[in-house]
Amino acid sequence: MEQQTEQRAEVARFCDNWKVPQEPTPIGRHHGLLTEFRRAFREGPPETPLAMEGPRLVGEALRSGVQLEKVLFSRRGLEQQGAKLLPQLSKHTEVAVAEDAVFAGAMDAEHPQGVAALAAWAAAKLEAVFGERALIVAAAGLQDPGNLGTLIRAADAFGASGVVALADTVSPFNAKAVRASAGSLFHLPVAARVTAEDLIAACRSRGVRLVATGARGGVAPAEAGLEGPVCLMIGQEAAGVPRALLRAADATVSIPIASRVESLNAAMAGAILLFEAGRVRGH
Repeated sequence: MEQQTEQRAEVARFCDNWKVPQEPTPIGRHHGLLTEFRRAFREGPPETPLAMEGPRLVGEALRSGVQLEKVLFSRRGLEQQGAKLLPQLSKHTEVAVAEDAVFAGAMDAEHPQGVAALAAWAAAKLEAVFGERALIVAAAGLQDPGNLGTLIRAADAFGASGVVALADTVSPFNAKAVRASAGSLFHLPVAARVTAEDLIAACRSRGVRLVATGARGGVAPAEAGLEGPVCLMIGQEAAGVPRALLRAADATVSIPIASRVESLNAAMAGAILLFEAGRVRGH
């Protein structure tokens, strides 16, 4: 009790010194909020809120208008990031601070960066990914969340209208995918758990060409017709795009690479094709 009183006094002095409007509540290692963070990092939406960790992600979420429900600082994180982040939080956000070791025990990162947040989150509807001029990335069978998150980042960087994670793909809201997206998840619509049949039907009804990637035997990117409405279907490196999607594809595109290299990973292949699509579209 005495230690907690000292913590409260220290936090109050910090907030007073930096003129921040919201005073974080000190919590101990058995507090229920830590359990919420552990579960959210382990499971993710739709079962739990979206979990994010690190000042870059939390800051990008705030800049993007994401409503943060709960924010947790480590003691060191509060000292380093509190003056910048606390004034940006809504008065409705629950804010807490824990000792560094207690904070680290609730995170999924090996070296947590002192601040984490939970946000209410829902996947985008499939129709939202088409935008005004469809350039869609469909991830088919990707199992590495870091790979998927990097692909989302590339889609954001090169002007994609949205991303679709098909039903056999790891969740784009997995904590590692969120981290790898570096905030791009907050910038463009990302639909999840979409069936191949629904994607094909939605593209057909809107006149969007389906272009599958293949390691060998496809047309060159410059000849793939990427200037029009298109959905780029990216498969995992080992298995490639599933057969059902290959049969539905209007074209297959292959990136020329040295013969000694078997293939590119999904994020790298996606980034190259998105760059080419952006180039021919004048992005």
